[in-house]
Formats: sequence, C-alpha cells, structure tokens
Amino acid sequence: MNPNSRLLHNICFVYVMAILLAGCQRPQVIGVHCPKKSSLALSYQPHFKVDYYDGFKVITIWGRDTADVTERYVLLPAGKPAPIGFENATLIEKPVRGSVALATTHTALYSKLGIVDSLFAVGNAAMIFDTAVLTAIHTGRIRNVGSGEYNTELIARLRPSFVLHSGNFEGGDKMQAKLNSMGVKTVFCPEYIEQNPLARAEWIKFLAAFYDLEEKADSLFKITEKNYLKLKQLAVAVKRKPSVFCNMPYKEVWYMPTGNNYTAQLIADAGGDFLWKNEKPNNGLNLTLDFEAVYARAAHADVWLVNALVNSLREIALADPRNKNFDAFRRQNVYNYTRRTTTNGGIDYWESGVVNPDIALADLIKIFHPQLLPNHQLYYYKKLQ
Repeated sequence: MNPNSRLLHNICFVYVMAILLAGCQRPQVIGVHCPKKSSLALSYQPHFKVDYYDGFKVITIWGRDTADVTERYVLLPAGKPAPIGFENATLIEKPVRGSVALATTHTALYSKLGIVDSLFAVGNAAMIFDTAVLTAIHTGRIRNVGSGEYNTELIARLRPSFVLHSGNFEGGDKMQAKLNSMGVKTVFCPEYIEQNPLARAEWIKFLAAFYDLEEKADSLFKITEKNYLKLKQLAVAVKRKPSVFCNMPYKEVWYMPTGNNYTAQLIADAGGDFLWKNEKPNNGLNLTLDFEAVYARAAHADVWLVNALVNSLREIALADPRNKNFDAFRRQNVYNYTRRTTTNGGIDYWESGVVNPDIALADLIKIFHPQLLPNHQLYYYKKLQ
C-alpha cells in the first residue's frame, strides 16, 4: 500500500470510529455499540413492551396478532436526535409537558397514577365519571375538545407532548394524519384488546412509561393483582357455580360473549358458570344469536348480567315480553354494571373498572356467592328492581 493510500485508509478508519462513538454517546447507534440495557417487567404479556437503552427508551405496541407491530415510540430528552434504527418511530421528548386523552377509559389511567394535573384536555367530557377530572373541566383547567370529530385546532394550540387515543374516533387515520400535520403527536393506547382483566389493568404501566413513573405503576398494579388473585382463589373453592348469561338483544341480535371475552373471564374467576364459555365466536369475540337460541340454553340460568341498555326489570319486559320467561328474571337475579353512571350515560365500570378489575371481581363474587364476601357492597353492579 503506497503512503497516500495508507493515509486515506487511516482517515476513513478514524472517521468511521468517530461516527460510531458519537452515535453511542448521543445515542444514535443501536446494536453491538449501544445494546439494550433492560426491559420493563410485565406480568401478563400485554400487547406492548418498554425497552431501555442508554439515555432513551422505546415503547412498542402490537395488535391482536402479536407478530404485527402497530406503533413504536422513542422517548428521549428534548433536543436529542432520534436514534438510528427507529426512523419510523414517533419521537416523544422528555419530560412530558402534558397530554390530551380522547377516550374516557384513559382518564382512569391518569387518575390512578395521580397525574390528572398533566391533562391539558380530554375528549367526550360529558361521559367522564371521575370527579377530579370533572372538577378540572368545570374550572376550565382541563379543556374539552369535543367528541367524535375533535377540535384539532384547540388541541394544536394547547401544544401537548402527545394525544392519547384508542383509535376509535371519527375520521380514523385521517384525523390522526391531520393532528400529525399540525405538529401534534399521537399515541395509540388499545388496552381494550386485552381479554385478561389483569393484562388490561397492566396498561397503566404503558402510560406510566411516558412520565417516567414505572415504579409507581408497578407498585399500584401489584396491589391490584394481589387483591384480584386473592379473590379469585376464594371463588375457586366453591363447589356449586351458578349458571350465568349476559347482555340483551340489540336490533334483534343478541351479542353473547364467548369464553375468551373479558366479561367471561371475570365470570369464570368469580366462580360463575358462563353458559357460552366453550363456544367459538363468529363476530369478534362474541356470538351473534337470536332470542330463541339464547332462551333454549339460558331459560333456567341462575343469574342474568344485562348491559347498559336497561336499568329496571320493567324496561327488560318492555323490550321483549318474552324476557319475563327467564328464570333469572322471575327470581329477580338480574344485574347491571350501571351503579356508577353520569347523567349523560357515562359508565364508571368502563372507566375506573379497567384499572380496578379486583373491585369488579368482588362485585361478581358478591352476586354469585354472597356468603364469601358478606361485608362487600356492590360498587359497579346493581340489582335491577
């Protein structure tokens, strides 16, 4: 090799090494030079993970198919460049200034973590049950950005670090694209895809990761988990399990959950015998049935868990006089999860119940086996009169 070639080779080597070293320091290069340091401990394998690198963290979400990565977020200090290898990820700067929650179920995550003060705005305010959030809305500290087609201009003016959403808003991808085009970053939080109640509750760790509150979230979740498993173990010991069926027809279609459904899991853990637990779904995680098919199996069921469409036995009878023929109706063993509701139809069961499945489980045990929890007062559920 001649002197000029050797000099050029040395210069290139120094240049490449400088890039690699700078990348690890800033942090830009991932792999052998900037390896993953650790991952967030998750007990129930929810559809997300949090990986920690030197100076930044990466949050990844999967859809129902765990092989399909839906979204990825990189959290690192403000002013730091995005690490190489995550160019398609959404970059969120730390510390978080504040955020917007569009789904009412997500306000419970903020409340449980004690970070309601970090909410700049919420969607669907009329449906929110949480008193701390409602008070902040009424005083104007938390803004209301509407429902369905949200006030994107107001959201942009508030300059949140991100908008937390469930993906189920009017306009869908177009709405998300509009927010992104206005410089507003969006974060997808589909906790509802989890059918294991504890896996769904564990999504509190997802939001916590954006606020560097992983330890607090883990401590809160462990309390919920401990309570839930203790109650479940209590119900497992029962010898007789009451038979249970759910819901009511909607436009002549009876949507019945199957064994892998969130509600069915709670029923099983509470010591109930859900009559469709072994069926395969034909509509998402549900079965679409007619009245005759339900009556043939549930006519003599012990307990009927209806949905939010009705609030009294009279309403059930008016909806369809044939409903009066169910044994559960005649014995007045009909319950609904609407004890805690807003005047506009917001239901706390689908808000705080997401992070408190142990309380929901206690309610069902009280309904199925009242002798096991003599001092428990129904919190989410109520007996229809």
